[in-house]
Amino acid sequence: MVKYTFAGDDVDIGKKIKKRRKELKITQKQLATAAGCTFQQIQKYEDGHTRISIPAFLKICSALHTHPCYFFDKFSFSEKAYDMHGDLEVKLLTAFRTVTNEQVKIRIVKLVEAVISCS
Repeated sequence: MVKYTFAGDDVDIGKKIKKRRKELKITQKQLATAAGCTFQQIQKYEDGHTRISIPAFLKICSALHTHPCYFFDKFSFSEKAYDMHGDLEVKLLTAFRTVTNEQVKIRIVKLVEAVISCS
């Protein structure tokens, strides 16, 4: 069995929430309303002072139109013996996360979808 741990802490996740919120040009109050909490709670999350529960995290992801994986940079593995498909998935995801240009990311997704449809 492979155990995954995420490289990143509450401060890192909070910084990414703030970054994404600013990219979308929404206020803490607007995010809080969409996520069903107070703007003070969003401040605490963004500053890394409060750990986010999974339900709150998923609401924030939805409000930010962002997949939860966006908030985690790296995976580390407690075992080296993982199956080939898992290894390939991790390699693909790791490589995809290094791409910073959104248009390139869109093209990559379209390419993968095209390859899948031909299979």
